Amino acid sequence: MSRTGLTLVSTGCLIALLAAGAAASSAGEIVDSKFELFVTDPGEAVRFYEVLGFTTAHAKRDGYTTLRSGSTIVALSPVPWWLPLRVVAFLRRPPIGTEIVLYTERLEHLHDQTSAAGYAPGPIARQSWGDRDFRLTDPDGYYVRVSEGRAVP
Repeated sequence: MSRTGLTLVSTGCLIALLAAGAAASSAGEIVDSKFELFVTDPGEAVRFYEVLGFTTAHAKRDGYTTLRSGSTIVALSPVPWWLPLRVVAFLRRPPIGTEIVLYTERLEHLHDQTSAAGYAPGPIARQSWGDRDFRLTDPDGYYVRVSEGRAVP
């Protein structure tokens, strides 16, 4: 085989290896995301997340609503009123439950907004790891932390 032939074969193998590597790395990439919360009063839940700056992207007749703020998507899925979500809301709080963390460049503004809307946010505090935040629960007891800055600095 000539030197040129080896070069073509090597180049072809390199292109195939690069294509295989690119396919393998993109196969595991997340292209979009949302978190879905089960709520007893979709209207009240929508109002809460709107106060935090979300807007309705899509709403169905049954109350299922998708909200967006920047690249963050929250879906609210209605459940029957008789399910005792608020009774067991304490199970949703850390360290047992989940902490929903939302990041903003307007921490004081969102604190004022949630307070004015009657949601009783905790005080803005600087945490031991350096972030400033406030905490509150949504109408169905989900634990929400609103933090200053970005999720990944």
